[in-house]
Amino acid sequence: MGVVVTWQFWYQVVSAFAFGVASSLVPVLNSELFIVGALGSKLLGPLSVSLGLALGHGVGKQIMFVGIRRGSQSRWVARKEPKPVPQGSWRWRLRRWNEKAAHLVETPRWGMPLLFFSAATGIPPVYLVVIYAATTKMDFWRFSLWVTIGFFIRCYALALATQYGFHLII
Repeated sequence: MGVVVTWQFWYQVVSAFAFGVASSLVPVLNSELFIVGALGSKLLGPLSVSLGLALGHGVGKQIMFVGIRRGSQSRWVARKEPKPVPQGSWRWRLRRWNEKAAHLVETPRWGMPLLFFSAATGIPPVYLVVIYAATTKMDFWRFSLWVTIGFFIRCYALALATQYGFHLII
């Protein structure tokens, strides 16, 4: 059984894309509920909803990434030197942990798999990983590719599971 690409298919992709962009920027808009609702109402197919949401999430996270990266360099953001903290205090440990986490995210060996895993599973939340990644030297195009692929896998797996689940119930 092949996929027939029609105008209806592209309309479904575009509508899922629009929700994907909104969902990636506004955390309370849940794309998983969108998948279940769209497939339950039979308005969208599993491939079109997954493709649209993944591309929309990719674009939305790119907007976040660029906004955070450029916004931190803006003249409107007040910069101040961090206050010295005594060694061994909880603030010192938090800063040290933060530096190690940022280094881990920007290293291609660990940063890209972490980003892909986060996009594919939601653990750790992608919103936080994007914030970390944007403040490091992570490559924008690699970031974009792995976030989009991870979201596609996540959305397509959920769409197939949802479709199969509805067939079992109905």
